[in-house]
Amino acid sequence: MKTMSASLPQLEGWVAAYDEEQLTEISKCYCPSCGKSNAVSNVLPTKIPMFREIIIMSLSCEDCGFQNSEISFGGTIQEKGERISLKCTSKADLNRQIIKSDSCTFLIPSLQFEIPPTTQRGVISTLEGILRTAADNLDSIQPERLKLGDLENFH
Repeated sequence: MKTMSASLPQLEGWVAAYDEEQLTEISKCYCPSCGKSNAVSNVLPTKIPMFREIIIMSLSCEDCGFQNSEISFGGTIQEKGERISLKCTSKADLNRQIIKSDSCTFLIPSLQFEIPPTTQRGVISTLEGILRTAADNLDSIQPERLKLGDLENFH
């Protein structure tokens, strides 16, 4: 299996917080899927303009094919949050790239749907990916919510 590596996008205003030469590849990592130690991790620190420093991490297991990617936030958090809105008008909007921090509140008012801070890790994903993760998480805890008597929200 070919190892995937991370690199910075070629966008105007995107600045490397560190030299891209510092892309770190770590071999023989533990794979949470198969439990073997044959996974490869890539770590790339960078900076997103008008946002903050981030660390992009990916894990790829050569044995079972498991892949995972996530971001971790470095540096200081800006004093005030920022509201960013996206109006979805077509199916293609579900493929929009989103950088969601672990302290972000993700809100879809028209659906009365909210993902509170810290319920999903910081990720670089698409709108569809974030919604699928939320749906999977809700689905996995529905039996527990039913046991607790949360019948109003059990569907």
